[in-house]
Amino acid sequence: MTSQTRVRLGSRTPVPARAGVGFAPTGGGTVAPAGTGRGGWRTRATTLAVGLLCVAAFQASSANAWLIVLQASVAAILLSCRLPRPRLPDVLAVAVASWAQLTVLWSSDVAQTHSVALAYTSACLLFVAVRHVATTPRHLLAVGGAYIVGCALAVWRLVIEARGVGGQASAMDMAVRFGIEGTNINFTAYSSVTAFVLALGLLKIRGQRRLVTIGLTAALPVLASGVFLNRTKGALVALLLVVVYALLSELSPRTMWLTAAAAVPTLLLTVPLGLGQSALVWADDLIGSAATGDVLSRIELWRYASSYWWDVLWVGGGAGTFELWNPLGIRPHNAVLAVAVDLGLVGLLGVVALFGVVLVRRAARCPVGLRVAGLFLVGGFPLWLTGVWEFERGSWLALALLSMLPVQAVGRRMAADPGRLATPPPGPVGARAGAPLLGGAVPR
Repeated sequence: MTSQTRVRLGSRTPVPARAGVGFAPTGGGTVAPAGTGRGGWRTRATTLAVGLLCVAAFQASSANAWLIVLQASVAAILLSCRLPRPRLPDVLAVAVASWAQLTVLWSSDVAQTHSVALAYTSACLLFVAVRHVATTPRHLLAVGGAYIVGCALAVWRLVIEARGVGGQASAMDMAVRFGIEGTNINFTAYSSVTAFVLALGLLKIRGQRRLVTIGLTAALPVLASGVFLNRTKGALVALLLVVVYALLSELSPRTMWLTAAAAVPTLLLTVPLGLGQSALVWADDLIGSAATGDVLSRIELWRYASSYWWDVLWVGGGAGTFELWNPLGIRPHNAVLAVAVDLGLVGLLGVVALFGVVLVRRAARCPVGLRVAGLFLVGGFPLWLTGVWEFERGSWLALALLSMLPVQAVGRRMAADPGRLATPPPGPVGARAGAPLLGGAVPR
């Protein structure tokens, strides 16, 4: 057997060595066009599953689209034609969704709890679906790009409204906020920040087409302008932190990651419980006018939420019931307290473990992982501290996509250097050829 031909087992007919490029072996000494056999059906099914995830990602950029996201995520998993191989983060996500559904059993308002529990489930299943289906750089770019496009279109609507209200003068007036009719104004700002972080993460994928790099880079100022027009303080602070962190982490990724990993969880837990609130009030007064809202109302709300949590410490009062009984009639506007009053300490530990496992594993992979994990933490911190962002699909989508990026970045560098592909030495004639260790799918 020469280097140009190989002999199929059970057949004396030489087959060209490059037959796999345009044809797929079918057995019995015959060949068939690639894509017509079992592998071809799987390829088409995977493409359809990724398309459904793109629909889910695009809808995740819109408020109150949790039902479409839930349906598309489940359909994508079923159409992937692969048995799920859940890792620890996936198991934790399913456990959180299941626990949210169980809170219906002790909720004081079953209808409200059922609705909010489905929102939790939608976010968790989107997380699982992305990690199960989007296993190549192309898939990651497609799904992440769909979310970024959805957020960019929302920003375009904001720009049109800003021009219609009073022209450039109104757009530059920090006392004027712009939003989309029927959508919470903070949601648009938070989505823009999340898409900004996701775009920075997707840019870490090496070896992608120049057009993709240009598109992701061009999306950054568009998304930033959306945050500026919304005038949401938390989103403005988050955007500033992300830009500063992105620059500093290029110089010292490990130091910046350790700082973020220590500071963000500590502040998320201690500030709403009463520590450091005076400093938060001072910083809020320093940022700008009361037209964008102030943190004093948040502090008052956190006191109600903390008291309520101690009454339902372990299992929570049921997803979504806190806003029905507190005097202000709204959610706690803090991710830790929101999950705690909904799902109790059991659910809170599950969510913390899920985010912690993903971010620590990504940070441990390589310097790219350190920077990506830190960007996600820093970008999400102001939103989780003062906003309603604990079960919004955009955050969970970004976490799932970014959880794959460090491995993919390493993989693309290896693919660009075939000499680094680990293959076993060739065996005797007729033995099965060794396959490269680097494949399309990535470990999670």
